[in-house]
Amino acid sequence: MKKNFNQNKVYIIAEAGIAHFGSLKKAKKLVDLAVNSGADAVKFQSYTTKDFVYHKFTQWFYRYKEKEVNFSFLKEINKYCKKKKIEFLCTPHTESTLTWIKKLNISMIKVGSGELANFEFLKKIIKIKKHIIISTGMHKQKDMINLRKFFLAQKYYNVSFLRCITLYPTRDEEINLESFNQFKKIFRDFKVGYSDHTNHDLAILGAVVLGAKIIEKHIALDFNVKNAQDWKVSFNEKKFKDMVKKIRHLEKILGKKQILISKNEKKSIKWATKGIYAKKNIKVGSKFNLHNTCAKRPNNGVSVRFYTDLLGKKSKLNIIKGHPLKSDQIA
Repeated sequence: MKKNFNQNKVYIIAEAGIAHFGSLKKAKKLVDLAVNSGADAVKFQSYTTKDFVYHKFTQWFYRYKEKEVNFSFLKEINKYCKKKKIEFLCTPHTESTLTWIKKLNISMIKVGSGELANFEFLKKIIKIKKHIIISTGMHKQKDMINLRKFFLAQKYYNVSFLRCITLYPTRDEEINLESFNQFKKIFRDFKVGYSDHTNHDLAILGAVVLGAKIIEKHIALDFNVKNAQDWKVSFNEKKFKDMVKKIRHLEKILGKKQILISKNEKKSIKWATKGIYAKKNIKVGSKFNLHNTCAKRPNNGVSVRFYTDLLGKKSKLNIIKGHPLKSDQIA
């Protein structure tokens, strides 16, 4: 399994899908795009059209048929991914291609949102015993709860869940990113992420801030393609690379859950916080008060945090006006 997946870093999947249009040459170019962009994985899809779409559903049947590929095609892409040192992932849309998935011996299997409530199919995927990443587009809250219950009932915990909206493209007012917090609660104790169908990266970056540890985004070589929809929500190499750069930058900004002060920030304490100073000459035995002391930068002696405790105590020494108070001057 890809190293980043087991770390706290965001695991970034470049969804090539069927953007190769049946061309092995284009499929390899999509792999190159993913590699050059800094993605952790590139994902393709597998299906046999006759088992996937009802033949009388003509428009969609032929749309998928022209992009259908065989096992040898996927085997070659898997081999190419190994050469390019990027994780190869695949979404099986039909039971007929599950044997291909087994033979490819990939580390993770992606399940599309279209398998909503298709529990018998999920049982077959579970038997392959690989990590499953499942999208939840079109899932109502009840469907998500049932999906969680299903995996728990199967005692299969090697699974992650992605928030997704099945609209190409998804309009801003339909994203409802705030719901990601509820999504995390439903799939508590599991790794969660976000699969994006917008034409920008704002929702992706927002999801990362809210805790998404897996990001999936479509990539494409061709745009404005007739009888195709994925290109509408896809990034070219420049945009995908920019997205990855922003995510990695965000990770640095987000840091850890605990409220911490960095080593560099600690260096600021001396000059940016205040210490206690003599507002006028203070004679030995005099009491410290608000008339003969004041707080100013830098914190070069007794910190202002001890001001309240200082008041009423006596001076051990004569202190010259304008000098910072030191701990050995206080009785």
